Amino acid sequence: MNLATYTPIAHDDDYWTHDTPLFIGTFRYSRNNPRMVQGRVHVSEEHFSNSSVNEIIPLSTKKGTRQYINMQPYILEPEVFMTVGMYPKPKQYADQDEAIGEVISTQVKGMRQHQIGNAQAWYYPQDKLIVLWECYLYKDMRNKPLSEDEHMQNLWHGFEQWLYKQFPEATRIATPFNDPIAKSIEEYQTFLRSLGYEPIAQAAFGKKITRETDKRAELRSETA
Repeated sequence: MNLATYTPIAHDDDYWTHDTPLFIGTFRYSRNNPRMVQGRVHVSEEHFSNSSVNEIIPLSTKKGTRQYINMQPYILEPEVFMTVGMYPKPKQYADQDEAIGEVISTQVKGMRQHQIGNAQAWYYPQDKLIVLWECYLYKDMRNKPLSEDEHMQNLWHGFEQWLYKQFPEATRIATPFNDPIAKSIEEYQTFLRSLGYEPIAQAAFGKKITRETDKRAELRSETA
C-alpha cells in the first residue's frame, strides 16, 4: 500500500462528516518516509449572540448562526497483528534473557489513524468571515522554527483551501495574533506574515480570500 497517496476513509464515528487530503510530509515519527497527511473534519451549525461570543474582530450581526469546524490531521498506519507461539519451557540463551515463545506470523489487518495535530475554525455567513482559531501539528511533528517549517505552512494552506471550498461565499479570513505553540509572539507573527496575513485588529491578523479562479482572472486582465 502506498502511504504517500490519499486513501478516502469512511469514518465509523459519525462526528466526522468529511475527509480530505492535506499534504505529503516526511516525519521522524515515520522514519522520514513520505506520508500523506489527511484531515478528518467535523462541521456543525451553532447559534450565537454577541452577549455569548466575544470574537477577535467585530461582527456586523448581533446574533445568528455560524458553522463550527474541527479538523484533525492524521496519517494512516498499518495495524499489525502478531501470532506468538509459547514454548513448553522457557529457552535459556547465554547472551540474552530467556525466551518464552516466538513470533509465528504477522498480519496487517486494516489501517489506523494516527492523529498528528488539531485545527478549529468558525464561519459567520452573515459577515462572510472565516475565523481560523488554531491550526497546528503536535510538537513531536515539528523540528524547525514555525516560519521555516514547511509542514506547518502546508497544513495551514491545506486547511485554508478546504475552508474556502466549503464556504465559497466567504471573502475574509481572520486568526488570533498569537498562539502558545510559538516560542514568542514575534515568531508566531512572522509565521502568519509568511502566509499572507497582516494585522487587522488589536488581537487579530487577517487577509482577503483569494481563490484560484480569482488569480486566473487577475492574470487574464493583466495580459489583456
